[in-house]
Amino acid sequence: MIKTFSHVSLAILLLAVLTRLLGIIEYPLHDPTEARYAEIPRLIIETGNWIMPPFDYDVPFWGKPPLTFWLTAISFKLFGYSEFAARLPVFLLASIVLWLSYRFAKVILGAEKAAFSSVVLISTALFFIASGAVMTDMALCLCISLSMISFWHALNNPSAQQAKKWSYLFFVGMGLGLLVKGPIVGVLVLLPLIAWVILEKQWLAAWQQIPWFKGSALMLLIAVPWYIIAEIDSPGFINYFLVGEHFKRFVDAGWHGDLYGVAHEHPRGKIWLLWLFASFPWSFIFIGSAVSWPLRKNKTITLKNSCQGNWHSYLLLWAIAPMVFFSLSGNILYTYVLPGLPAFAMMVTEMLCLRFDIKAIMHSKWLYAGFIIPVVGLVFMGLAWTMPEKLKFEKNQKHLVEIFLNTRQADNSQLSYAGRRLFSIDFHTQGHAKRITINVQSIAALTNNSIEDYLIVKKKNIPKLPDSVLENFELITKYRKYALLKEK
Repeated sequence: MIKTFSHVSLAILLLAVLTRLLGIIEYPLHDPTEARYAEIPRLIIETGNWIMPPFDYDVPFWGKPPLTFWLTAISFKLFGYSEFAARLPVFLLASIVLWLSYRFAKVILGAEKAAFSSVVLISTALFFIASGAVMTDMALCLCISLSMISFWHALNNPSAQQAKKWSYLFFVGMGLGLLVKGPIVGVLVLLPLIAWVILEKQWLAAWQQIPWFKGSALMLLIAVPWYIIAEIDSPGFINYFLVGEHFKRFVDAGWHGDLYGVAHEHPRGKIWLLWLFASFPWSFIFIGSAVSWPLRKNKTITLKNSCQGNWHSYLLLWAIAPMVFFSLSGNILYTYVLPGLPAFAMMVTEMLCLRFDIKAIMHSKWLYAGFIIPVVGLVFMGLAWTMPEKLKFEKNQKHLVEIFLNTRQADNSQLSYAGRRLFSIDFHTQGHAKRITINVQSIAALTNNSIEDYLIVKKKNIPKLPDSVLENFELITKYRKYALLKEK
């Protein structure tokens, strides 16, 4: 494998991997997304509830199935509570996606093109970010990649025995996807596959070589038992998750039924703009190559080979499926683009090869575009470590929690915070922080107990408190929008 990479491409890969490894160690958990998805596994361990992941004490989390939370909880068991342990499973999942994509590209494109496509994938903005962020999207990307790659091999592997194994892995990918994000995995897999078998007239091959009945049974066997047990354990889950999260959220851009956050309202079709920046810088290179290709003479492309159908259309449909589907929804996030990026990386490679020889590309200026995102990430991490006071992380309160832990006079000193829930505080105090309402009575009650109290509150709310409350607290420090107060 290493022989197929040029010195520059190896440098890009190593830089990207090392930068992400550095980033997952100490970079503060982004609040609310990362901190929330780290706090839920912590609560799994504390409460012992591995069936229905808890959103809070005695509050079930119906928003996602548990597979990624289980992986993070196992990591916490092995390595303790830290940013590294929270992000390690995602980093490993991203590594598997990169490896699967390389192996698949090597079969359909050749070793050198596969190497270049790996560089493209790891250096796209979204894949680079998501490979070290505590989210469920990379796990879904892996499941969809496994299913899409397995389907192709099931139709085209010359060994009947190997083709049969791949055909069952196709359903394993979807079964695991049901435990990661639910039925959306079926949509993002079957949407491009149905379009492809229609376009390429592969209905008969798909019907004969894919064990639809046995495979579907395997898929359901993987996922359905948990759904049944979860509904028994937490009645109402299936209705909320299947109807609310998969229908109402999709059709209503301003859906107000979300129990755990807010709707991400955007104009329909904006997912394509999000894709443009999520796949930067290669999206612009791809578009430029696609526009200029028809103007170039003596460039031909073989649309068919000995495989079942055209793999160019297969990659294209796989790559655009998330954007096509989510164009119909106004409730979107930029991470929804991620499942199509492995195919997009192969498309970029093939598009450039229509203009240049692959050996020339591996030593051309185009390859250096792969440095952009890893270098930006490395510079940012360097600034975060060398000048943390200049890059204060407003979306994480670890800094204030650490000051509390270092200045408290007794182990039973209580940290409270006022206002909306801050998952980073909950995670970094391992659930020992107390959330209170921002009013005179609740804050005044802190002075009437027998323990030393600390309070995190938004700076703008401090002047709103009466002098009778403020005279009992002293300001310890300020941190962006927040301040840490200590009981006198």
